Amino acid sequence: MTITWLTQGGFLFEASGYRLVVDPYMSDSLAGKVTRLASFPLALGELRPDAVICTHDHLDHLDPDSMTMIAGSYPHCLFGGPEQAHRHLGELGILNPLLLEVGKRIGLGPLSITPAFAKHSDPSAVGLLIGAAGRKVYLTADTEFDEQIFTPLAEGMNAVLICINGRLGNMNWQEAVETVRRLKPSMALPMHYGLFAENTEDPGPFISACREAGIASFEMTPGKPFDL
Repeated sequence: MTITWLTQGGFLFEASGYRLVVDPYMSDSLAGKVTRLASFPLALGELRPDAVICTHDHLDHLDPDSMTMIAGSYPHCLFGGPEQAHRHLGELGILNPLLLEVGKRIGLGPLSITPAFAKHSDPSAVGLLIGAAGRKVYLTADTEFDEQIFTPLAEGMNAVLICINGRLGNMNWQEAVETVRRLKPSMALPMHYGLFAENTEDPGPFISACREAGIASFEMTPGKPFDL
């Protein structure tokens, strides 16, 4: 599995040529509310998604401008999300979006996707457990620290991609450290920082704490893929 961070909570997962994009915020539709610090690292023509999943219905995760651009350029792309995101995608004119439900596994090409519990201001928000080629990744998406995160499904992960910004319904870096210490993945990588000046965090303390706990960690470079 190859993973590319797309800033904030956005990712591209690729396995056997299949490309899954999660939570891409490609536009600047939140300009005037927050200050964007980094551009989207891929051009629309480079994205080439087979599927796009929005983990919840917030503008930095389900951005109508981004969704309509992608749908217009990639008419065969499958879209999906949990209840509120699913409804919003339909309102944007995206036909037959996939409805994601916690604990219900789906297959997308070579990828296995299981929506996971997330505690967020969108009550239907989910994280994602993604598997391919014998590798397993837990993308927390936006979530507060909560005991319901710690389910058997989230154990034995090769990597956890975890929010650390500590604002607007997300756990802070200390809670993120506690989460990965309990989940015991081989690797834990921080995300959901560095995009908006008003809602960011220094990833350094999280990375250091993970390494002290024997969990590999590093700062991802947006747009630069790495193999898991």
